[in-house]
Amino acid sequence: MRPRRVLHERPLAALLAMLGIVACESTQADHGLRVVENALASSWQSTGEWTLEEDLRLRGPPAGHFGTVGSVAADSRDNILVLDALAQEIHVFDSEGVHLRTFGGEGEGPGEFQMANALTLAAGDTLWVVDPMTRRYSVFGPDGGFVRVLTRRINSGASAGRCAFEADGSHLDWVMRFPNEERTGNFSDIDLIQYHPVRVSPDGERQDTLPQLEFTQQMAEMPSMGLRRPVQFGAGLARAFDCAGGLWFAHTGDYRLYRRSLEGDTTLVATLDDLPAQVTEADRDEIRDRFASRPDLAADYLSTLPASKPIIDRLLVDGEGHVLVMPETARAEAGTAIDVFRDDGVFVGRLAVPETATLARIRAGYATTDYLLFAGEDATGMPIVTRLRIRR
Repeated sequence: MRPRRVLHERPLAALLAMLGIVACESTQADHGLRVVENALASSWQSTGEWTLEEDLRLRGPPAGHFGTVGSVAADSRDNILVLDALAQEIHVFDSEGVHLRTFGGEGEGPGEFQMANALTLAAGDTLWVVDPMTRRYSVFGPDGGFVRVLTRRINSGASAGRCAFEADGSHLDWVMRFPNEERTGNFSDIDLIQYHPVRVSPDGERQDTLPQLEFTQQMAEMPSMGLRRPVQFGAGLARAFDCAGGLWFAHTGDYRLYRRSLEGDTTLVATLDDLPAQVTEADRDEIRDRFASRPDLAADYLSTLPASKPIIDRLLVDGEGHVLVMPETARAEAGTAIDVFRDDGVFVGRLAVPETATLARIRAGYATTDYLLFAGEDATGMPIVTRLRIRR
């Protein structure tokens, strides 16, 4: 008997209502929704087992170390591009980790940035750098030479990530809005969040806002601060473009992945039979330590803790359309596993992360067919970029 099954069609509105997510204004009343329920026991039954091997660790350019890694990417030559968000510089290393060049830098001139937060590679290894502060895209050639600057007509800053270019060269970006805060002017009214994909034409002249994802985060009153704040370990919304003209998203409190078109049609839901990790006394101690000088604030956060943690940390999509999920579950501690799904929602298997790799606090990730790049910290808290080679 197969350990997974494809269920009959279900009304989309009912499924989304279970999670408090509205994918778009018009639901798929006239179209079927495919739901794939996966079992963890099916791991590696449809393919040979994959393993991960850490084969490269970058700590910074020759003259120093990374400040804060804001984004990572890899070009067609397997060169690794690292955006240092603190220095506002882009460092390029070859596939062996040898530093090739550094370009960019903080400033307002051509090829300089104020608050660059995302790297996206187009055809021919052309690099687009997203800079929300200056509201522009800086475009560079494959060897780091500055090409041009395009206006970014988006107020908020959200990283673009992998697969953010369509076949015609259009760039896909995100804009994040807080409708309640915009309506009331109160920054504590940020429970409702809208994430709009934005399509930018190759020349930057046309920028179309597409149907949004909508999510309501859990907020709580904080008497010690006199306002509402998101709860610790509250769920969020993970999202990633899928390299095939659509995107994946997930309410991080449930192991349920959604696939939809950029036009707003949700066509696929994939689940996995694992349970979230519980909030432990060690987690509570960490909050007490973090707010040791403000025991009243610690008490506010502790009193609003949920029973469990978000089960999904982030989503990545590789060069073949696999969806890679970084989970924290009852069976997998944070940073110790990566779940792999095919583009049709079928679970492939759970990858064990090597013990040498530190993936519990990841700032950015990037996936190719052959390896994964993660920006995080080592055991001493220093920023690093780790490459994990996929062995099949």
